[in-house]
Amino acid sequence: MIRLNKQLGDLRSKEAGEVKKIADAQKKIDNAQRSAQRTSSSSMAKTYMSTASREAQKLQTAQANQSRIANQAASKTQEIGKLQERISREEERERKKDMAAEDRRRREDTARQKRSEEAAAANTQALQQRIADLEAQVSQFIEAEAGNAPRFSPVAPPGESDAYDVFISHAWEDKDDFVRELAEKATAAGLRVWYDEFAMKWGDSLRQKIDEGLSGSYFGVAVLSPSFFAKQWTGYELDGLVERALSGEGRLLPIWHRLTKDDVAKAAPSLANRLALSTSLMSVDEIVRELVNLRDIYKTKSDDPSGGDQGEP
Repeated sequence: MIRLNKQLGDLRSKEAGEVKKIADAQKKIDNAQRSAQRTSSSSMAKTYMSTASREAQKLQTAQANQSRIANQAASKTQEIGKLQERISREEERERKKDMAAEDRRRREDTARQKRSEEAAAANTQALQQRIADLEAQVSQFIEAEAGNAPRFSPVAPPGESDAYDVFISHAWEDKDDFVRELAEKATAAGLRVWYDEFAMKWGDSLRQKIDEGLSGSYFGVAVLSPSFFAKQWTGYELDGLVERALSGEGRLLPIWHRLTKDDVAKAAPSLANRLALSTSLMSVDEIVRELVNLRDIYKTKSDDPSGGDQGEP
């Protein structure tokens, strides 16, 4: 296209040059003819007419050249028009091809996204089912373990009319994101909870109150976390819970908070294989339901005169 346009431009320039030649020759012819008419000398008139004749020949030549170049330019213009039309058709075909390709890519992307969403939904459903199965297994195991626990009746702490259902051992760093909500919801569910913010008063002996809470609870919950294993008092509480569980005078229920089994194994190997609830798998409400269920089983067991079968705590 660039080459054709250049050629057409050259032809237009040449045509313009021939047009100028025609105008110049015509002007000289007119001047010569007027001069021949005005002169009184026959020889000068003859010279002027001879000049007009030569310019007339140049005029004819220039006109012929101009006509030829104009035809060439017209032909070149037509060739450019056909080429532009062909290019337009090619561009239209390419545009349609691109649109079809884009539409195909869009459909493929939509189908791929749909497959991905379906796969994600299937994975989520499978994971939810797996978690539900694990929770069911945990509940069944806890119930079986509670049912096999030896008979035990905690002694109400001094000044208290009833024993506690659950003693919560925890690190204060875990209060805001889990423990306080656990204690409040457990209390709202009807559990009698020993929790420092509920049980401790100004001037109380921390160790004495912990001992009273441990001995006066059906079972103890230890909220195991990185902060828990870094504290002295939580270590004291955990030792008491483990000792009472081993002696058959209490039940220990660990809750893993921001921990994995490997983390527990490193910090407290003896607790790694003990059945535990996990805040990464269960909500606070679900954990509270398990606590209520355990409380009912333990109290029924303790109130049963036969005492039931003896087993591991």
